[in-house]
Amino acid sequence: MRAQDGPPTDRFCPPAPFPGPDTKTGLALALRTFRSQIEGLPREVFEEDAWNPPLPGMPLFVMAPDAIQTVLLTEAEHYPHGALFERIMRPVWGKGLLLSRGEAWQTQRRASAQAFRAGDVAKLAPYFVQSARAALARWSALPDGRIDMFEEVKRITFDVILDTMLSGAEAVDREAIRQSARDFFADINRMRLSYFFRPDVYHERRPSTSSRHRAPLVAYIARLLADRRQSAPRGDLVDFLMAARDTETGLGLSDEQLADNLLGFILAGYETTATALTWTLYLAAAHPVTRDRLAAEATVVLGAGDVTPETLPKLVFARQVISEAMRLYPPAFLLTRVSMRDTTLAGHKVKAGQRINIPVYAIHRRPSVWADPHAFDPDRFDPAREAPARYAYMPFGGGPRICIGAAFAMAEAVTILATLIRSAQFEPPSREIVWPQTGMALYPKNGMPMVVSNLAA
Repeated sequence: MRAQDGPPTDRFCPPAPFPGPDTKTGLALALRTFRSQIEGLPREVFEEDAWNPPLPGMPLFVMAPDAIQTVLLTEAEHYPHGALFERIMRPVWGKGLLLSRGEAWQTQRRASAQAFRAGDVAKLAPYFVQSARAALARWSALPDGRIDMFEEVKRITFDVILDTMLSGAEAVDREAIRQSARDFFADINRMRLSYFFRPDVYHERRPSTSSRHRAPLVAYIARLLADRRQSAPRGDLVDFLMAARDTETGLGLSDEQLADNLLGFILAGYETTATALTWTLYLAAAHPVTRDRLAAEATVVLGAGDVTPETLPKLVFARQVISEAMRLYPPAFLLTRVSMRDTTLAGHKVKAGQRINIPVYAIHRRPSVWADPHAFDPDRFDPAREAPARYAYMPFGGGPRICIGAAFAMAEAVTILATLIRSAQFEPPSREIVWPQTGMALYPKNGMPMVVSNLAA
């Protein structure tokens, strides 16, 4: 594949782990993956089509776009998520979309797709603006303007969740719900040594992580759905989901499916979107040219008004910046599948039961695809340029199980970014503070301390 055009003259290479030209593949490098799943990736994962670690029972890393397409699309039925993935995610998604299979998955997918159409999610822009403006009001009361942007953005995105996915929460303790969700996801996020050392078949017999915080969340969602069945429509995502129907069978989602999917969408909309937006705000703050272009675009497109469904598509550069942030720091940094049969991928033999790793983080930094791949350059995603190949850029995954909430997440992130960047200035932390860490998403290891100033009224 042709590498894209060269980097800008104001080159900015943000902090991140990647192997240098003299990095040697070996045990010392591999051991770093137990600290963070991207720190021990060898040069081969960034440059070759596939790589098989020189240890028995290890996953095959697949980077070639045609092989990825085979795994995620053309032969997806032979490469399910696997028992380990289901063990980790079952407490979150229950019988929801992510873990369903066969006809149950098809029905939920076709129905849910009706609720996540780009035109409909754009109508939610006022909710996104409201949450961003609430954050600006909080910051204006700070004596020194010091914030942890990661924690603040998580609060913003959770406020969006309360207003669009848990609408009806006005009468409950918003902070209590937020804390319950945080504690629940913290429980699920804990890694175990067996996740790294045991074959996938081992996890078929093991229970999922339990959390005492799940039951209260599910009970609240169930009560919410019962109330909403009897209430006038609010025009939010809950309405969209309750009204959604499978385009082929006419079936909608049961209350159990709605509750499980809403809990799963909360995880995606809370941690994943917050992580992507935090990295975006850091990159914009640390790169003055980008910050100024974002502010100028917001001024021209929005004038004195807020983001609306009509102006949202016109914030083109904001979308470019977010796209580039998700290239450098993809929240879904690794996709995993399990081969159900003996086969061959990218010239490597694969045994039935072997795990397939698709290292999105490394794929987004392939020098054969991206010129100066570790540098920040939002113009890579200029609509006038050729778009990257489908399986060379996968911030939302790929194939039939691509993230169904991608349009929602992008609309939310663009709206919040434009609202914040034109209303305040942000001083980023020093480079020594900034470092990505793997967990349920690729989050900033040390938070994202910033100083906010010049807040507009």
